[in-house]
Amino acid sequence: MRMRKKKNLVPRMERCAAQLIRDPYEHRGHWRDLMPQARELRVELGCGKGRFTHGTAAAEPDVLFIAIEMVPDAMVVAMERCVNAGLTNVFFVDANADQLPQFFTPGEVDRIYLNFSDPWPSNRHAKRRLTHGNFLRLYRQVLKMGGQIHFKTDNQDLFTFSVEELPLFGFELSEVTRDLHANGPVGVMTDYEAKFHEQGLPICRCVATMVPWEEPFPTDIRRVKNRWLDVFADGVSDAELGRHVLSDGNYLWHLFSWNLVPCLSGDAARQALSEASGEKYLFYYEEPPEGEPLVRPVTAEKLVTLPADAGAIPGADWYVVDKDFTWTFAQPHEADRGPYFCRKA
Repeated sequence: MRMRKKKNLVPRMERCAAQLIRDPYEHRGHWRDLMPQARELRVELGCGKGRFTHGTAAAEPDVLFIAIEMVPDAMVVAMERCVNAGLTNVFFVDANADQLPQFFTPGEVDRIYLNFSDPWPSNRHAKRRLTHGNFLRLYRQVLKMGGQIHFKTDNQDLFTFSVEELPLFGFELSEVTRDLHANGPVGVMTDYEAKFHEQGLPICRCVATMVPWEEPFPTDIRRVKNRWLDVFADGVSDAELGRHVLSDGNYLWHLFSWNLVPCLSGDAARQALSEASGEKYLFYYEEPPEGEPLVRPVTAEKLVTLPADAGAIPGADWYVVDKDFTWTFAQPHEADRGPYFCRKA
């Protein structure tokens, strides 16, 4: 449901100006200067109208809260709630969640709250979920070791996705429940949560604690392809991606042949591959040659023996990436196409 535009939004925001951080980049590494006595720094992603923000900040006045919200019409209500209550330990930032590493230094954040974020139910939009691995990597960049994510949602499918995704990215789960308020209200509720509770809808919640972790290369081809698209198709519209890459009869390398992203081709691509460093992994788009796995580590020596022309069977295009997906090489099965080499910007 689209929120109605608030009347007098600008003057209302100005009246709360002391709580609005207009230059979050300049506070990076210095947030505690806002409240030197704070025992913890916590971040809420998507504070909405601020019922949870206000209630939690009021209950823990020795904690510094940074509430991030990208909808000004909602944020102004949250700001007014906190200002009217005389709270001085909560500040607001108008931004997106993917900017966290630009706002906070490694280990600067003690806790992140994710309350009733958009479930993005389509698998095609899974990467937009705030508990998707792409976001979990960002949270790891700003949380201290042992820091936590507190996650609540009414969406059962999103919760299932999240409790499966979080451990894959170095978070240990605890306090997992699919009916938080079964025996009566627990903790501070959001506006949505109070509404859902009144309707008798169960609320899911878990705590995820960050532990030491080194990301392994995915062995599941679905995860490899999704990570590949997340990285190398970043910035390509859903319409273009669907039309040229993901629809039936298309291939991943169409990302390059349709010039949707900058890349090298032909001999320049082969030369770039020969000079690329780091661990290398090979994967096939659909059917690998007989006896070959879909995903496996590969050496530079083995790469030169792979088919690089029309001798490859249709659909058996092969791709190489480094462990961290900073570059990729694509060898189409069509002799007059490619190969292609792309390095993440």
